[in-house]
Amino acid sequence: MHNILYSPHGEPLAPPAPQPQQLAMAGDDWTSDRDRKAQARAEAAYRKGALKAADKLEAAADALLELMHLSLDAGHDDKMGAADQRRTLGADNRELALYLRSVYEKGGR
Repeated sequence: MHNILYSPHGEPLAPPAPQPQQLAMAGDDWTSDRDRKAQARAEAAYRKGALKAADKLEAAADALLELMHLSLDAGHDDKMGAADQRRTLGADNRELALYLRSVYEKGGR
């Protein structure tokens, strides 16, 4: 026998609307070939950009070092010593460049 639901007034209720069914695979646990290829292309572009940034960071560090040497050759006093931003920024640039290379060059992590 069918289970018919009734309202408090004794009238039969319409059956519940059918729930929508999932017709396609979706979610974090499933990706298509197109999605995997797009992700691989994005990762390759990011890797290439990281290595390009590392090159530019090293060039900037070299330019700062050259500027500091030219400043000393010109007789400008080195009043700040180790706190001179030309030294600290250059060292920070080299450190970041080395990190990027260690992660994104072939044979990195």
